[in-house]
Amino acid sequence: MNGSYWQIEHGCPQCGAPVTLEETDRLLVCPFCRTRLYLVAEDHFRYHIPPPTAGVDGELLYIPYWRLRGSLFSVNASEVTRRFVDATTLAVNFQGLPFSLGLRPQVLKLRFISPDTQGRFITPDLPFDRAIPGLGAAPKGVFYQNFIGETVSLLHTPLLLRGETLYDAVLGRPISTCTAGDSERLQRSSLSTRRQVRFIPTLCPHCGWDMEGEKDSLVLICRNCNTAWTCPENAFRQVPFAVMTPPAGTGEIAGYIPFWRMRPRIEGMALASYADLIRVANLPKATVPAFETAPLYFWSPAFKVNPVLYSRWAQQMTILRPTGDADDRLPETALYPVTLPLAEAVEGIIIILAQMSADKRKLYPKLAGLRVTLEESRLEYHPFVINHNELIHASLRIALDRTSLTYGARM
Repeated sequence: MNGSYWQIEHGCPQCGAPVTLEETDRLLVCPFCRTRLYLVAEDHFRYHIPPPTAGVDGELLYIPYWRLRGSLFSVNASEVTRRFVDATTLAVNFQGLPFSLGLRPQVLKLRFISPDTQGRFITPDLPFDRAIPGLGAAPKGVFYQNFIGETVSLLHTPLLLRGETLYDAVLGRPISTCTAGDSERLQRSSLSTRRQVRFIPTLCPHCGWDMEGEKDSLVLICRNCNTAWTCPENAFRQVPFAVMTPPAGTGEIAGYIPFWRMRPRIEGMALASYADLIRVANLPKATVPAFETAPLYFWSPAFKVNPVLYSRWAQQMTILRPTGDADDRLPETALYPVTLPLAEAVEGIIIILAQMSADKRKLYPKLAGLRVTLEESRLEYHPFVINHNELIHASLRIALDRTSLTYGARM
């Protein structure tokens, strides 16, 4: 992970004041009128690099580049490998254009595409999984691969077409020569600039109270009616949650960290109870009758963290099965923001299963054929205490390095 991130300039929809957002922000908070709005995109967020306003000579075109950030997990014959991907790649088949935008999006402030944006936006003709090498079909020797917690966006960089030459609109340098066929194709290709981002007021749908959340939160909470909400599309949807009660004598709770608890149905293998998981993973536990009827749950961090720690925490929580009393009231203590959506956590179930499997030769070739559907889920806030530079789970006594949360916030 290289820690790079983008900044986006946008005017407050309420008062017009300039607001600077980071790429991971989902809340627009205006420092002038105090408006709080939740950002929702139709499919993925679309940005453009604004060209200089002076000296524009030629037809202004915006060429699309895919941007992908996320953790790629691959299962080969012997192990699960993990790596962080952060790439921008040309989204059109056009000779002579730079393959990547490099550092430019990090040093220039971006803007959302809107109907007011001058110029013509070229439609991408390569889907992101084909444009970025290694993201399509699993390569030879890999049984299964998937992204977890990825951020996909489309960035348009400005070019000027003068005669048969394309110029970089930011630097003013020629970068490519257009053939007659290229020019005709550019003339035909045009992406709609209708408003791609919606701004939804952060008022609780249940009681109308102002909801709380960090700028990158995917789940907002209402302390007035004690509810939690997410907005995957155009309206807020309530999220079932539980606050795990710390054991007596735990001491001062530093904060609560969110995890998704999921009860899946897995088609393609006999895995329906905790006893089945014990057998598949060859856990050092006896399969007592109570385990045969205990439902199968998987846990996943509900926050972004580096791939190695994601794997470790998901596996540990699933094996140890945190139990105990749970409260349905939100605590006054700090809640760490939810930054990994439930849909991404569900995609991680097969990776967790692959890591835990004792018979890799038997299971790994079957992974691509497994189908996971969610039967039940809830968001769980788990209490943690501070021990030097570590956060310790109050019940399970397993540790999480505090700095890993800081790095994960940049993913």
